[in-house]
Amino acid sequence: MSAQVLEKILLVVTDIQKELQDIREEQRAIREEQRVIREEQRAIREEQMAIREEQKTFREEINSLREEMNAFRKEQQFIREEQQALKNGQKELYDLMNALLHRQDETDAKLEALTMDVHHMRGEMTAMKQEIHALNEKIDSHYEQFNERLNNLQLDVDFTVHKTTMTERELFKMRNRLFS
Repeated sequence: MSAQVLEKILLVVTDIQKELQDIREEQRAIREEQRVIREEQRAIREEQMAIREEQKTFREEINSLREEMNAFRKEQQFIREEQQALKNGQKELYDLMNALLHRQDETDAKLEALTMDVHHMRGEMTAMKQEIHALNEKIDSHYEQFNERLNNLQLDVDFTVHKTTMTERELFKMRNRLFS
């Protein structure tokens, strides 16, 4: 019995040893799997670190781009304001130019009227001179008869010359006012 017990014990011990060996192999396999998992985890951590670095770089680039966009927006706003100021100035110049052209038209019309008046007066003066010349001829032939009339005409001519002089002064003053 003792041999049988020993055999049974030996079988049990052999089974235990096999189970121990299987357990050791399973432990080795588990350790190997753990080592592989740790390496994979380390690789994943390294990839995560690389991704975080890339994200950090992207964030910095995005911030830089945002700052540039803000600078561009400010410049664009400044350009718009300058453009609006130029448009306003251009409108003021246009309005001023229209006013000047209108005033020039008025001045031209007044000048033309004055010129016509001067031509008319010169025509009248020429006509008066011709009349005076004709009267002088008649006076020579009828001197005594027309002496009194001549004196009257001389007064009229003097008055006309005086009036013409006054008119020319007024015209001169008007010209100075218009062109000053």
